[in-house]
Amino acid sequence: MKDLANFELVTRNEWSGEVLIPQTNLIGYQRIYEAETWLRRICLASFLLAEGPAWAITVEPSLRSRIQEETARNSSRWYLGADSEEELLWSTTQGQLGQLLRQENIGPHVLHLCGIPGELLAEHLKSLAQIRNTLAHNRAISEDTLTILEGSLTIVTAAVKRFKGHTLYASSNNPSDFEDEDHDLREMYSEFEQGERRFPDQQLFFTANDDFVFLVRLPVQQFGRWPNSARMSISLGISSHLLLCVLANKECDELQFVMPRRLPSEEKIKVLHCFMTNEILRDAWTETSPDEQNPARACWPKLWFYENRRPDA
Repeated sequence: MKDLANFELVTRNEWSGEVLIPQTNLIGYQRIYEAETWLRRICLASFLLAEGPAWAITVEPSLRSRIQEETARNSSRWYLGADSEEELLWSTTQGQLGQLLRQENIGPHVLHLCGIPGELLAEHLKSLAQIRNTLAHNRAISEDTLTILEGSLTIVTAAVKRFKGHTLYASSNNPSDFEDEDHDLREMYSEFEQGERRFPDQQLFFTANDDFVFLVRLPVQQFGRWPNSARMSISLGISSHLLLCVLANKECDELQFVMPRRLPSEEKIKVLHCFMTNEILRDAWTETSPDEQNPARACWPKLWFYENRRPDA
């Protein structure tokens, strides 16, 4: 995948019936959507590391109330095909997201995960919001505006690159490498070994680092399938709030459950029990690639995709 800020300036326009659509607007929408997605993921990961799955109660009360009101409004729009079930964080406006990125309790974790202070990310998000407001008011943006957008995305791109190194392409250790101090994982790994014996047809792995625990399902027959996000989210149910994400390989057949290591042992085991089921390991798969699935489902906020090889490798 190209860097967020890596795009060519163009002067072409496209017809949609009798309406002429500026190519600059289409590029602008795409880049801002991508950048916002990563900033929401960074924010979620930081809150999970700082506060655990009950992170929402640490949000400033008046801000939390406004976000909850927006979530309620979104849930009434199910007939529009919008995702109305998922994360409180995905209901935030850009301004609210910026406020969350500035919260002191997640500051050290934002810096740890992406090497850039949340305050600085929030400032660049504000710049993106100004450009998006122009797009939202149906005004054509210029190539100069795209140049400004490119500058704002430079910092976000750097943050995202580091964030991927802690999540999509994180280094982790196998259980044989665990040290004595890894006592928080012993009970879970014992449960994993017991569950693994029930699925001899699966290639399952358990790895961890200081931040996250990874439950991995490698490719097995039948090949050529991707996670069915709708079935995956239903199978996870209320346990999905314990996860950072379900990581899926863009080339198909492979997925990972990623959870914060700071979860209490009983909650990590709860996620493990969701993972070690027929519903997830055998049934929640489809031959339809993500780009051809229903976008309201394939773009489920908990479903993240990764490449076979890290793009900057």
